[in-house]
Amino acid sequence: MSIVIDVFIWLLIESFFGFVFYSTGCLILKVFTLGRYKIAFKDFTTFRASKEKNFNLVWLLGMLFYIALILFIIYLNN
Repeated sequence: MSIVIDVFIWLLIESFFGFVFYSTGCLILKVFTLGRYKIAFKDFTTFRASKEKNFNLVWLLGMLFYIALILFIIYLNN
């Protein structure tokens, strides 16, 4: 029973971080392309339904933003 609960919890965590990383990547692209990039979703339900082919690249951009932010905070603390 605990394996089922662990899998369910990790799926929730993956969905949350996937949504945050993808929305951050979309926002970064929208800012750097001066509004030419169109965000394809408005809420979490449409996010799960809209896994298009460039999803991974936008997700990776959002994740790299948070990694760079963490590294910048570490740099400032040293």
